[in-house]
Amino acid sequence: MIQHQKIILQTPGMALFDPATLARFVSDHGIEATDLLQHFIDFPELGDAAIAQGCVLPVYSIPMWDYELVFNEAGGIATAPPLVDAVLPALLPLAITSGTLIVTDLFGLMDFDLEYYQHFPPAQERTGVDAAVQLAPGSYAVQVVKFIDRLDADIEHRRCGYEFLLNKVSVLPAVAGFDIDHISYTIAGLTSSP
Repeated sequence: MIQHQKIILQTPGMALFDPATLARFVSDHGIEATDLLQHFIDFPELGDAAIAQGCVLPVYSIPMWDYELVFNEAGGIATAPPLVDAVLPALLPLAITSGTLIVTDLFGLMDFDLEYYQHFPPAQERTGVDAAVQLAPGSYAVQVVKFIDRLDADIEHRRCGYEFLLNKVSVLPAVAGFDIDHISYTIAGLTSSP
């Protein structure tokens, strides 16, 4: 299945998570802070564990922009080849327990509101900084494809975004072999001419 969403970033990044999975991690580690992003920065071993256990998949150091998001469980890249900017080689872990995957700009982690995400409002009641898709519970290896329409001369309105290839696996992929902070999620040509 392929699902499409749009997100408006008001912070320089976004995060993907299942609210039940992330809530369990927060509870299991006795985290009382609502600014999870700062907490994970202050306690990097917890941030690393949250990522390694598939509780949160951060995509950061990207421009604040309007992005198209493609969630692809079908196998193979759905984005038309002329639009593909890069296929990132890293396989990232993602654990789904509730059947809902939330994507939000980083403010969603900076002011984490579990009640809001557990009772996620319909699109017409939200501001566009977050979205949700339904995924079967399980473990996923996620590969990220960056895409952009560089032929569109209107730089400010170029179609661009990310396709998340969601492959269900029996064991989450390990993140020990690379530094997640050095993954380049920035899309080439987003803010400059082709």
